Amino acid sequence: MNIVDKPFDELIFIETDRKKCSELEDLRRNVPDRNIRIENVDANKYLANLQRNWRKWRGVLFLDPFGAQVDWDTVQAIAEYKALDTWILFPTSTIARMLPTLRIPDDISPQWANRLTKVYGNNDWRNLYRKSEQQELFEDRRTVRNPGVEGLLGIYKNRLKDLFGDRFLKKSKTFTNSRGSPLFEFMFCVGSDNPPAIVLAKNIADHLLDSTKGL
Repeated sequence: MNIVDKPFDELIFIETDRKKCSELEDLRRNVPDRNIRIENVDANKYLANLQRNWRKWRGVLFLDPFGAQVDWDTVQAIAEYKALDTWILFPTSTIARMLPTLRIPDDISPQWANRLTKVYGNNDWRNLYRKSEQQELFEDRRTVRNPGVEGLLGIYKNRLKDLFGDRFLKKSKTFTNSRGSPLFEFMFCVGSDNPPAIVLAKNIADHLLDSTKGL
């Protein structure tokens, strides 16, 4: 049996920045034979209200946020469609910079606390802090932070696992800067809930993660 690669029926780029949308329009004009749509809107609102006949439509979604801009409500909506294989570029470095420097959960601006809660979908990010098991003489138990990057990624991955179940691929890829500090974590969730499709999609994603080079 001969298998011929079939291009996507439609490509949709979602971008809030008008200048970047203009640049995307220039790129679109260079490939007039492709069905490309550019949406100058907020991706959270667009994806959470995406109307399609999901029994017939399938797709691949790449979430590449500017900072910590992907809301958990958006991820929940995507999971419920059961049709979009989803790649998530999680902004590890951005999230780490938002965490309280004094290792006290309440030592953070209300704006950033609200943003972290929207990203994680609840207050689980506060679990990066715990009471020390050791209590020094004449001192109260200190509040300490769980191992930074591992802690914040672990919480987010557990949230994805609870949401997607077997459709979540535990394996992921860490992208670092020139000094080796983590910048992003590349993660994958299967769209379909059909068992054979899950196995196939995970195998493909696993291969792509192995072959993906750093930034």
